Amino acid sequence: MSQENVRVVREAIEAFDRRDLKAVADASHDDFEFVSVFRAVDRDDATYRGRNALETYNAVMEETWEEWRLDDREYFEGEDDGVACVMTLVGRGRQSGAVVERRIGVAYRVRDGKLWRMRSYLDPVEALEAVGLSE
Repeated sequence: MSQENVRVVREAIEAFDRRDLKAVADASHDDFEFVSVFRAVDRDDATYRGRNALETYNAVMEETWEEWRLDDREYFEGEDDGVACVMTLVGRGRQSGAVVERRIGVAYRVRDGKLWRMRSYLDPVEALEAVGLSE
């Protein structure tokens, strides 16, 4: 089942990257939950819920970043339906114009073939550990 979970995560990330937010919503459970650690983006609550959580998050990202993308993605099978993705966030701040290039990690839980839980980490090792892996 793990390779299937990696496929689910990969396809959802690729859809998010294309800004195909309907495909991302279709790949997410109704009770999907995303906890973000990107305080530069998150205003009040860093938790986004529901099938359209990543659509809401994308809108906030678009307000914050003039341009942004996720590069150099690596996927790791974890335990208990977990998948970690380590990637590089590249962007330019809308207000500051500052260029950011940072390696990050995201831990996913897949349930019944759909995204169920997602949490981002500034330290990629933490994402690996969150799905039962070590560096």
